[in-house]
Amino acid sequence: MWKRMSWAVPVLVVLGAFAWASERNIAPDALTRATQGYNQYEGELGWLSDGIYPDNSAEASAFIWPNKGNLVFQFEAPYTVLGLRLRVGADAGLYQAWAYRDAEYGEDGQTAGANMEVLADAVNNKFAENAWVDLLFERAVETDYIELSTSQGAEFFEVEILGAEQTAVWQVSWANIKMRTGLSAERR
Repeated sequence: MWKRMSWAVPVLVVLGAFAWASERNIAPDALTRATQGYNQYEGELGWLSDGIYPDNSAEASAFIWPNKGNLVFQFEAPYTVLGLRLRVGADAGLYQAWAYRDAEYGEDGQTAGANMEVLADAVNNKFAENAWVDLLFERAVETDYIELSTSQGAEFFEVEILGAEQTAVWQVSWANIKMRTGLSAERR
């Protein structure tokens, strides 16, 4: 029976890729900065997009703001973005995100720009602890700069920027499908 159904595994993997195609994490593509001045933080910015968080590793490290702060994500070219997804720790709070066009990280460590335009914003005030928190915009926006703000302490393990693909099909190579399904093993 397996020989007759051997086509099913690659088809299921490709269908899974279709489902995931509309959203992918583009945070690793962004230049990430934390605001300066009064907003001191503990940890490394790289921890926010390393793919390691308490759900998948005991080695997860938190990026911590003792009181408040902003993160900015800047892209070289605009991306179509659906919103943000945060893996929050025990210090949960109120979060807000803004998508801009033509904004920049100013010399004073704050968002600036003479011609900047706010495209969308999203708020999450559920104060969820040790959970994934979504900040989804009302519609997908084409942005080159995103700002994430918390008005009190925060503990983040991961920040995902949900990018919408421009095509209906996310590219998956046959080699990746074979590797994921075990089809690359030699047949004897």
